[in-house]
Amino acid sequence: MSSVHLGGFPFALKRDGAGVRIALVDSGVDRTHPWLAGAHLEHVRVDRLGDTYRVVPNELGGDASGHVTACAGIVHRMVPAATIVDVRALGEDGRCSKNALLTAVRYCVAQRFDVVNMSLGIDVPRRQPLRPAETMPLLSLYELADAAVTQGVVLVAAGPNIPEVRTYPGKFKSLIGVGRGTFNEREMLRSERCEDHELLAPGTDVLAPALGGGERRWTGTSFATPFVAAHVARLLAASPRLPLESVKAALHSIAAGEPLR
Repeated sequence: MSSVHLGGFPFALKRDGAGVRIALVDSGVDRTHPWLAGAHLEHVRVDRLGDTYRVVPNELGGDASGHVTACAGIVHRMVPAATIVDVRALGEDGRCSKNALLTAVRYCVAQRFDVVNMSLGIDVPRRQPLRPAETMPLLSLYELADAAVTQGVVLVAAGPNIPEVRTYPGKFKSLIGVGRGTFNEREMLRSERCEDHELLAPGTDVLAPALGGGERRWTGTSFATPFVAAHVARLLAASPRLPLESVKAALHSIAAGEPLR
């Protein structure tokens, strides 16, 4: 176990993430992938029943797009002892309704998972005012992000991939928004507090799992986000229920290259 000192107060890091539960809200995880050998995996999915949505068991897992299997591989490589909870909200077409997303996040907060990785979001053109149909889902997401803080659940969400859009909930300040950068070292972070995010993580040509048991290079904020989620898991493994602001302070200290002791 290491510790990083912030203003004289040490924050410990437990690098294997033991005892932490990380939820991945996304496309589902292929539990048979070699990168996930030995991983502690649980699977649920969002089902639609008429006009309502519910979360049900999904014992076999499965991933139609490979998107979150890649994210799960990144998380498992960094925190191999953490439990990964696959919350499948996307359909076979790789798309997700706003209500399905809300149901998944509401479930994660109610379950009080330690960390929730959201390598997805709602993109809105910057020059376009919010339409009434968009306002209510975003307000509900905002309220869920606030509820997560109250429950001690740390949400980590992807920022936009192109400058022409705003991405929600990554834009919210009651969670950790992540942008992508190019780094020489896999576990590096960089502070970049702005309207869309506050941290940069490796998100360009990241080697991670691909469907079919192989691997490939991935680019996007989706693949930067699990690096930050894994860093959060290391902090929470050593200091459970560390407040969000303390988690953020520790991450920015890591990004500044403060020595670990």
